[in-house]
Amino acid sequence: MIGIDTNILVYALDPTFAEHERAKRALLAIDSRVVNATVIHETYHTLVFRRRMSPADSRTKIAEFLDDRRTGFVNLTRTVCLFALELASRMNLGGRDSLIIGSYLHDKIPEMYSHDEDLVGLGKVAMRGRAIRITDPVK
Repeated sequence: MIGIDTNILVYALDPTFAEHERAKRALLAIDSRVVNATVIHETYHTLVFRRRMSPADSRTKIAEFLDDRRTGFVNLTRTVCLFALELASRMNLGGRDSLIIGSYLHDKIPEMYSHDEDLVGLGKVAMRGRAIRITDPVK
């Protein structure tokens, strides 16, 4: 099971990116992947307001991704939020990055795909007996 960062999902859903084919292939090659509400709504925002994709097309693409049997969903609870805040303060991460990584880490997802150099540069994040490896599948 692999957690997906927003940038990977955006690349996979927007064919105008140079990274599109590599990100799409990476997502299609894994049998089990997870996202959370933060990733989904950041993806929607990026597609609509930065990439100028229509809201209806963006929603359809994201909904198809979520409806795929290979896609799981990690819920954001109060416990996960507090866990992510602890991660943010320990590692000096931003709020959304810590929420994405923290939700996967909390649910013991062993790996996360990201194209964010700062996050990939962390390599492995560990806290409270849990660990997650951050890798770049489009590099």
